Amino acid sequence: MAEGDNRSTNLLAAETANLEEQLQGWGEMLLMADKILRWERAWFPPAIMVTFLLLLPGLNQHGIISKYIGMAKREINKLLKQKEKKSE
Repeated sequence: MAEGDNRSTNLLAAETANLEEQLQGWGEMLLMADKILRWERAWFPPAIMVTFLLLLPGLNQHGIISKYIGMAKREINKLLKQKEKKSE
C-alpha cells in the first residue's frame, strides 16, 4: 500500500513540476504586463502607443476597427436623435 502511495506522490510531484515549468513563462509575462499597466517606467506609455500603432493594420485587416467605428457612429446617432426629441 505504501508503494502505491509513493508512486502516486511521485506522479503528482512530476505533474506539478511540469505544470510549474509550463506556466513560468506566463508568470513572467504577467509580471511584465503588471509593471506596464502600473507605468513603473517613464518609457512605458510611448512604448504602448507604438505597439498599438503597429497592431492597427492587422486589426483593420480583420475588420475589428471598422466594427467598433460603426458601433460608435450608431451610438452617436442615437444620442443625437434623443437630443433632437428633447429639444422639440
